[in-house]
Amino acid sequence: MRTRLLLTAALALPFGLTGCDDTTDDAATPEASGVTAMKQALPSAEAMTIDLPSGNFQVAQQATFYAFTWGITTSVNGFVRNISNVVEDIVELPPTETDGATYAVWGPWTEPLSPATWRVRVDAVGDGFDYVVQAWPKEADEAAAVDVLRGQHTPRPGARRGVGSWTYDLTAARSVDPIAHDALGTVEVAYDLADTRSLEVTFTEVQGPHDPLATSTLYRYTEAADRAGTFDFVSNLDIHADDDPTLDRRELLQVRARWLPEGPGRADVLATHGDLPAGTTADIVECWGDAFTRSYAHFEYGAWSQEEGDATLCAYAERELPTFADFDPDAFADAELIEALPQIDELEPPVAPVEDPVAETAIYYRVATNIIAGLSDQVAGVLSIVTNVTRNPPNACDARGCIWGPWTDWTTRTSFLVTVGRTETEGLFGYRAQVKQFAADAEWQTLVEGAYVESAEGGQGGFVFDYDVLASFQPVAYTGRFRAEYARMGEQGALNVRFDQVAEGDAAPIDARYFVAHGPEGGVLDLGIPADIDNGNAERAAVEDLEARVRWANGVGGVADALVSGGDLQDGATIAAVECWDARAAQTHFDFALRPAGADTLPDTMGPGCVATDWQPPEFPPLSDERDAE
Repeated sequence: MRTRLLLTAALALPFGLTGCDDTTDDAATPEASGVTAMKQALPSAEAMTIDLPSGNFQVAQQATFYAFTWGITTSVNGFVRNISNVVEDIVELPPTETDGATYAVWGPWTEPLSPATWRVRVDAVGDGFDYVVQAWPKEADEAAAVDVLRGQHTPRPGARRGVGSWTYDLTAARSVDPIAHDALGTVEVAYDLADTRSLEVTFTEVQGPHDPLATSTLYRYTEAADRAGTFDFVSNLDIHADDDPTLDRRELLQVRARWLPEGPGRADVLATHGDLPAGTTADIVECWGDAFTRSYAHFEYGAWSQEEGDATLCAYAERELPTFADFDPDAFADAELIEALPQIDELEPPVAPVEDPVAETAIYYRVATNIIAGLSDQVAGVLSIVTNVTRNPPNACDARGCIWGPWTDWTTRTSFLVTVGRTETEGLFGYRAQVKQFAADAEWQTLVEGAYVESAEGGQGGFVFDYDVLASFQPVAYTGRFRAEYARMGEQGALNVRFDQVAEGDAAPIDARYFVAHGPEGGVLDLGIPADIDNGNAERAAVEDLEARVRWANGVGGVADALVSGGDLQDGATIAAVECWDARAAQTHFDFALRPAGADTLPDTMGPGCVATDWQPPEFPPLSDERDAE
């Protein structure tokens, strides 16, 4: 279960108290009055523990969602107790600074071998108390302090009663001690300790090394004076993880479990989104008796349903789902935005198709197939950054769009955040993928930014990919920028690409242009690239400029018209070449003309097997930003 990350890896506050400074008599003297009141007012771990009736987990027909509820309740109880114990343990020692009535400070102190220094302060505020746990690198001064834990508590009559909340900033804790704290995100706890106790826990974008996708989870527990209780749970989880690894999108899971003091209870469960078809839900009702075995269950998925047991044995007759303030289940995953994103497999142009190529294929056939395959990989790699993250329910949505993530690559220590939103133009959606490293002062950088227009037959869009941003957080071969625009209308498709000042390693930056258009009858590839046509001849090492138009007819053959200039060609001379091939990509014609400056001589274009006999130079349609600049 993914919640194991949230409840164990998220918490490890290294508050060793042995390093606390010795307290002077002046500081200890007033403890019997004001300091003691502050200590007693803070919530205790015992008071904040929610009890669920427990049974024998080895019995047959153990109720699935009773066990689920018990497991999550136990984990959250342990998490909250750990935090509460930290606060309790701290204030058991005399404070290092206090006025005896309105505030008390414990620390600063540093654990042996710890990279961080810690300090705790409690202030009397109105009818209650505010408290904060701060930390900073031990080699720095307190000006570098960050708030790791901040809370407030208002006591009520009765032992250890009260209402309050606290927020634990996992990211802040990690910034000062990444070894002891290996998770990111925030955890908020709100509680009301009265005859009926309630505890609400919110995990926001929490992630750890073993679960890089950020998980946002809502929990609520209530316990009446007679020990009857409720458990509410909402999270983005993969409900198919144990059954079908190919269904790897995360669904929105909502659970409400209720139980009587003696143990019988009922769970209502709803799963939506993720790998479930649009508009389809998985609904489950499960009831259990005082032995915690299933007494009734109802399963419903689309038009299919199944029922077992006796519904009259349920402790609660009515169906109820959890409700949380400001939470809209329908906005948790916006299908319209997900569908607006381009699908990678729809944008890959087909390589010039040949069913049974010969062993030694035509030169420009090989060039075309390699370039088209490379462009497909480039586009798919960029778009996968967006589509892989959006395979999960988003973390937040509003009327304008949704945010997915952060998702973290714990190898490179980099987080990814994807935003998809509507624009003022009907049907036009914008998307952006940003990256950020773990460093405390790191800022989000835009790695991919694009837009997409959907249509009944397909769609069109474009993006900019920044190699320099990629190089800022992981070793990569390239620097520069990669722009692409794409379209798919029925069986027709096009891909328009620019590489701007792209360099591999220490090589000089280059520009390159490509345009691919294809359909059921054939296609065309236009290219403008630097190329050493002398095959590595050390005496002719200069790089020429190659422009070419490659055309093909499916099942028939193809023709390439190429023009080479610059490089080792002297005095403005150019080379014009034509090559043709048949249905098996075997060269059927090749001719070239070495043209002095100003000459426009063409090679013989009327060779055998040529699917076109007119010479055509490449044409590169401008990208949208190029059109805007004109």
